[in-house]
Amino acid sequence: DWDTLLDIITQDVTNLVEVLLERLHVSDTGLLAVSKLASLEILHLAKTPECSNTGLGAIANGCRKLRKLHVDGWRTNRIGDEGLIEIARKCHYLKELVLIGVNPTITSLSMLASNCHVLERLALCGSATIGDAELSCIAAKCYSL
Repeated sequence: DWDTLLDIITQDVTNLVEVLLERLHVSDTGLLAVSKLASLEILHLAKTPECSNTGLGAIANGCRKLRKLHVDGWRTNRIGDEGLIEIARKCHYLKELVLIGVNPTITSLSMLASNCHVLERLALCGSATIGDAELSCIAAKCYSL
C-alpha cells in the first residue's frame, strides 16, 4: 500500500528534495502525503494511473519550491489542464516540465508560460492537443526556453 507508506515516510522525513514514483499503485492520497514535503524540488510521476488533477493540485499547494516536474500520464488522461493550472499558479520556480501522454490545452500552457518565468525546458510528448495555437503561445511567452 504505497499511499500509506508515503504517508508514514513524509511524517518522519520532511526534507526530501526529490521523489520518483514509477509504476506504483499510488493514488491522489499518496500525492497528498508527498505534498507535505515543502522542500521538494523534483517530482517524477511515471505510469501512476490512479493519480489525477486532484493529487497534482495538492502537490502545487504544498511543494512550491518545485523546479522539475515530469508526468507520464500513461494514456489515462487523469492529469490535464486543471492540475497544470494549479502548478502554474503556485510553482513559480519551475524550470523543467516534461509531459508524456498528457493533453494540455492553450489555457494551461498560457498560465505556465505567464507564471513560470524561469521555465527552461518544456517537453510535450504524445499529446493529442498540441497544435499551432499552443505552439504559438509557447513561442510568444516562454522566453527562457
